[in-house]
Amino acid sequence: MFLRFEFTYPNANDFFEYLLRYYAKDYEYSLKKEKNKISLDISSQEKDLEEFCNNFNLMPNSLFLSSFDVKLMQEDFQGKEDTKKDFEKRDFLTQINAKAYREKNLLLENEWGLFVEDELSFDKINFTKINKDNFNDLLEQALNSLKESKELFIKNHLGLYSVSIFDYKNLKSFLMPTETKALKLAFVCSNENYSLLASFEKPLVSLKFSKPFRQKYDFQSQSFKIKFANNLFLLALGIRLFKDGINFLSFEKIENFQDDFEVFEQDKRLVVKSGFDFIDKKAKDIIFSKEDKNMARISYILSLYEEKSLLLELSKDYDDILLLNKKDNILNLKLPNSFEEIFAEINKDEIGAKLLKKFSTAFKLKSGSFKSKNNFFSLCGIVAIILGFGEDLQKAAQKMLAEVDESRLERGVKIDYRLRNEGQEFDYTRTVRSVMSFMLAGVPSKDIAYGVMESLAYFLRDTYDELREKKEVEIAIISGSLFESRVLIKNTFKHLRGCKISNVALRI
Repeated sequence: MFLRFEFTYPNANDFFEYLLRYYAKDYEYSLKKEKNKISLDISSQEKDLEEFCNNFNLMPNSLFLSSFDVKLMQEDFQGKEDTKKDFEKRDFLTQINAKAYREKNLLLENEWGLFVEDELSFDKINFTKINKDNFNDLLEQALNSLKESKELFIKNHLGLYSVSIFDYKNLKSFLMPTETKALKLAFVCSNENYSLLASFEKPLVSLKFSKPFRQKYDFQSQSFKIKFANNLFLLALGIRLFKDGINFLSFEKIENFQDDFEVFEQDKRLVVKSGFDFIDKKAKDIIFSKEDKNMARISYILSLYEEKSLLLELSKDYDDILLLNKKDNILNLKLPNSFEEIFAEINKDEIGAKLLKKFSTAFKLKSGSFKSKNNFFSLCGIVAIILGFGEDLQKAAQKMLAEVDESRLERGVKIDYRLRNEGQEFDYTRTVRSVMSFMLAGVPSKDIAYGVMESLAYFLRDTYDELREKKEVEIAIISGSLFESRVLIKNTFKHLRGCKISNVALRI
């Protein structure tokens, strides 16, 4: 008789496997890992198994763990497994060190045998590695410095950060609540988002400000990035500050070594926006060794799937790709670099010429050149400028996407996304013309903007469905920073059957 724990863990890193082995090390156990499934068998007396289950509840929770089950097995146990695998280590804040500090003021390493890996500076010149011997002295210096309205400087493998007490005026890179209970003083946080924040990975998560808080401090943004303390020093610093009535620390990333790990949840699916801290270490090393890191990222994503696939790589920084079966880009999107070119193209046919004439009498035609990539983000920028979201293509696109994501609309108008030249080329003019027509009809810009993103998802669906009917693909894979748009990814998940998303960051 033994217990079998079965986990669904769709990630290639070894942190969760290490934790399982750590908590099972004093028992007779066997662990098997196959693709997204991990099976752990524990054999012992009933009393010992009960003790294991109690200890198991103390194990840090991973945001990548999607499900688990436990069964009582009647078959014979196959024997203890010994592993000599070299596991990756990190100074995670977990219950084993956090609880010891909170309850007994003890300084303990975590399950990986690490204490704190950060370096601390008070002048941005001289940095000191935090350890058990200097922990309390550095903590007192940090507290005194912060209370004197000075900055601290923290350096780790991700970058260099300046840290200060949040002044309720300036929003920098992200905020850290000094205690988790401080979160509700400023933000609305669902149970799902709280679970993400409290996981041992400690990601950045964007939360909405509560309405009273936003109105009190006149913040223009409706949401901001939050992160919980991710090591013992930051936990201790927060505990002391919270007792003194200080609720938030403000972090500004002033030097970037690697992107911070940022996630959100959409329709019960985890979406990794940025950061490569939690993919397979060998894959990460390969990706960052390549000159074209984005294509290396894409290649790794594709290697995770065996099915015939359509990769939907929609980016804010690179040309878009609809990659069929890992080799053929079926998207031919060529955007202009001036409004004069756009309107000249629209004016070529009779219907377009009539539309342009009507539009020019009701609205001032935009003019001038701009820098665009051959991607749908640049197309969003073009229509955003026409809609009045700004004059700079990048900023207008970002503003439009932010307003779309913050709106409460459930549906927008149907914007035209279609191909021309017998399906050989994407016709960007039809999208622009569609936007202009709705503007002439008096449709509010926010409804049109929502329709731009919603209709893009429909275009992806139609392209994908056509390939599925021809048996050319079995799944669609989402990738690229444009899918940071909650409206786009929500509609893509909704309308594309067999749609997959990996745990690899949308952008690099």
